[in-house]
Amino acid sequence: MNRDILAVLIAYLLGSLPFAYLVTKARTGQDIRQVGEGNAGARNVWHVVGPGWGVLVALLDVGKGLLAYGVSRHLEASQTALLLSGFAVVLGHGFPFLRWKQGGKGVAAGMGFLLGLLPRCTLLGALVFGLMYLWQRDFNRCINVACAAVVLLPLAFGHPPLMSAYVLALLLTMALKKLVDLSHERQVWAHSGWTNGATPGFHGKGEEGE
Repeated sequence: MNRDILAVLIAYLLGSLPFAYLVTKARTGQDIRQVGEGNAGARNVWHVVGPGWGVLVALLDVGKGLLAYGVSRHLEASQTALLLSGFAVVLGHGFPFLRWKQGGKGVAAGMGFLLGLLPRCTLLGALVFGLMYLWQRDFNRCINVACAAVVLLPLAFGHPPLMSAYVLALLLTMALKKLVDLSHERQVWAHSGWTNGATPGFHGKGEEGE
């Protein structure tokens, strides 16, 4: 198989690894897509299962994005295939193999890929998020500011404008998945008690029965 195609395919399959679903199922017996905010992602695991498990899932999702980047490099894929692998790992997370449309937004997986591609920009973006969250305690606002930083920072580090355009396109892919999921998530919020996707201290285990 052509190494470019192989790199993109492996990235998609890595993205399809449903860590949020598996961890929640193993710890609580629940389907993470039907509790909390209804999203198969680390933040929902944080609230439904517990903070430590949410951090674990976030690290695993970042890891699969970083691994997708590493595989493309190892295969010596073309630059085009390398960049397509970033989209593939995000789309794999959002539209996983065998469970179409049942994945998350792909933010952690996408950031993992960007950590390989643009390490300084991504780490600084993470720092911006962390500092803002300590100040604001508003996840959505903080993640939006951090994403804007990751889009703009490549220019500050001398990367060509096309790299910022690539990061923006990757983030827009995640935003489109959020729109796709919105109807489902609103249905889940109606019975889970989630308020605007950000109920402080929400813990879903008791709500669904022990």
